[in-house]
Amino acid sequence: MTNQSEKFRLMEIGGFLKSSLFLHTLVRLFLFFLILWALSSLVLSFYTNHGQKIVLPNFIGAKIKVAEKKAKSKDFEFIVTDSIYLSGKPGGHVLSQVPVPGSKVKRGRKIYVTVTRYMPDIVLSEHLPVMYGKKLEHMQIELYNLYELRCGVLGYKYDPGPPGHILEIYYKGTLLADAKSKREDIKLYRGDTLGFIVSTTAGGEIEIPSLRCMTLAEAKFLLAASKLEVGKIKLENEEEFSDDNYYIINQSPAAGSGELIKMGEKINLVIQEDLPPDCN
Repeated sequence: MTNQSEKFRLMEIGGFLKSSLFLHTLVRLFLFFLILWALSSLVLSFYTNHGQKIVLPNFIGAKIKVAEKKAKSKDFEFIVTDSIYLSGKPGGHVLSQVPVPGSKVKRGRKIYVTVTRYMPDIVLSEHLPVMYGKKLEHMQIELYNLYELRCGVLGYKYDPGPPGHILEIYYKGTLLADAKSKREDIKLYRGDTLGFIVSTTAGGEIEIPSLRCMTLAEAKFLLAASKLEVGKIKLENEEEFSDDNYYIINQSPAAGSGELIKMGEKINLVIQEDLPPDCN
């Protein structure tokens, strides 16, 4: 009896495996697992690509609008952190970026950039440092570091002090500062140029000194200190002399009230042995 029941069960199982119901169930299971595998692959692929790093393009030198459009296509967020005016360069162009070009970053990364400004910064003359009396080469460095101001020499002017020092400062033909005054109401722009009159010890003019009644030695010393030279020396009685203690009785050019002579010029002298009676 038992053998007959087992035989019957095996026949039922064999019949079921050959039935269309089993085949349909098997197909449904296959399709279910196929769809499940496809969905899991899609989710895994999305997750992997979402964290995938890509090479960051170079935006430096590009127009800001073009760079923003290019960054958006890569799902980057573009943030302008600063703008700088550079003389001779057009505004609205990318100067630098962080992260740097070529870095590997994820999509959606924030890109921080600095761009060129269209208009330069305004600099008020009252904020300029004291320039009168300062050495030009030192002031050139300071002005450029502060406001990118450039310096040009308009000319030279005699001054008894050391050469190369600033005597007058001009901006577009307007006097900004000299020994007596300083303008504080002038607007300048970063990157502009200032003009300078600079001190020199050559080519100046001084008042003609009066040498009468001095000894020749005293006159030579005074002329050397005044950057003038001794010209021809003539003895009153045409005799030869060898003593600097002779006295000056005449000179050419003559000293006068406010008369000027150029530095380096010569003054001719007439001398005699005795002190003139009208000299104290």
